[in-house]
Order: sequence, then structure tokens, then C-alpha cells
Amino acid sequence: MSIVGAIATVHAPFIAGMPELAPEAQRHAVDQGFDRLRSILDELSPDVIVTVSSEHITNFLSEDVPPFAVSMAEANPTQPEFGLPDRDVPGDSEFARGLVDFAGRQQFPLEGRDELYLDHGTNLPLKFLRPEYDVPVVPIIVNTIWAPFPSTSEAHDLGALLARYVEEQWPETRVVIIGTGGISHWVGNRHHGQMNAEFDRWFIDILMARDDEALRSISDDDITPGGDGAHEIRTWITMSGAARAVGLVPEIVLEEPFVPGWNVGVYQLVWRQPVERREP
Repeated sequence: MSIVGAIATVHAPFIAGMPELAPEAQRHAVDQGFDRLRSILDELSPDVIVTVSSEHITNFLSEDVPPFAVSMAEANPTQPEFGLPDRDVPGDSEFARGLVDFAGRQQFPLEGRDELYLDHGTNLPLKFLRPEYDVPVVPIIVNTIWAPFPSTSEAHDLGALLARYVEEQWPETRVVIIGTGGISHWVGNRHHGQMNAEFDRWFIDILMARDDEALRSISDDDITPGGDGAHEIRTWITMSGAARAVGLVPEIVLEEPFVPGWNVGVYQLVWRQPVERREP
């Protein structure tokens, strides 16, 4: 069955760590959005989950950061933070090592790592979407912290490469991709706590229009109005590249353009087969 679905969500840490900061109605709406995504993930019945996220100086420093990295471990530890589960998350070494080899043969810069610590960028969506942690997770990290960043076209290419890899080498495996990060926010500077709702809407509109060339052509200058944290949209672009390669179509599950207290916009999207092609 190969790639059967994809999910995108923000991973703002206050969603898990200080939920009470948000107005009750919006907090409830976000919880309902995660409930729906969790139900969709259950319906998709994945054998493997591939997460595509940023990380927050948990694994890489400026002198050794690859543009893209994937853990080849049989399990990866979480980073205990924001009240998220402190545990080992099962991986799939065979799938991950095969992906690194596949990328290498195409001279794509995906680096295999023996292990990755999974901070809130990966663990927050897993906690809400698969709290049982009972499906192997292959975590991919996209460098969105240290310039120079991989281009958005490279991020999109990684998604397409992932789709080809699954189609060619894991055709009987049900794979779901979770892209997580962004959208607009500033981190560790005088704009910390701000966001840009117009930027978020602009990016979501491109995704919903299924405009691959527009996604591939987004520049660092285009991202600047969304803040330094908005470079995390590369993770959504990778996920979209994979989903589009196999004909999945996007649907907005939740849009909360601004949640006071958390100081972010919360968007949740899912990519699935068109209704007429879905399994009964």
C-alpha cells in the first residue's frame, strides 16, 4: 500500500506543557483537532510512521549539522520536557538504513545517525496522535536552526525521494508521514512570542492549492516575515512532497489563526487519497 496518508501539525510546546494558558474554547478546539487526527491515523493503520521535524539544539551544534538526518536506531529516547512522555520510541532500523542507502545512490544529502534524541518537535505530535507509541517511528530531522539551511526545493525533493523509496522497496508496507513545525514564530530574540497570521495563511493557501512549484521556490527572504522559527515550514514541505508524489490531497482539520497564551496559530492538516479512491 506504500504511503497511505500524511499529517501536518504545529508542535508549539505550550500545547502540552502549559495548556491552561490558552482560552478554554480554543484549547478544546485544538484537543478536538488532535482527536480527529488520531482517529484518522488509526483508520490509516500504519506499519511505519515517518516523522519529519526540526530539532531544538538537542542533537546538533552549528559545526556538525547536516541538512537532513535520519535515525537508524531500533529505538530513540525522548527528551524529557514540557510534561511529554520520557521513554524510548520504537524505530525501524531496516527501513531507515535502506532509506539512507537509497538517498546515497542518488547523491541526496540524507545523513544516517545511530540515534537521535526526540524533543518536543517529534514527541509532542506522537503523544497526541499515537499515545500508545506502538508503531515504529523513523524520525527525520531537517536543519531549520543553523544557516545555511537546505533549500525548500531540497526539502521537497526529500519528500519525493521518500515516496519513491517506499514505492520501490516497501510496496506492501503502510507508511504514514507526519510533518511537524512552525508555522510563524520567533525564538530567542526580542520578537519572541510574536507570530504573523498573514504569513501562516499564505503558506497554508499554497499547500491547499497543491502548488508544488510555489513550495519549491519559497526563499529565505519569503520566510523572514514569519520569523526565524518559520524556517520549520521545510518539514511541512518535505511531507507535502511525499504526499503529492503518491496523489494524496490535503484537507484542513483545524485552523485557529491565533491562540493567545500559546501565542501561535494552530493548523492541523491531513493528506489522504481522494474520496473516490479510499478503501471501504
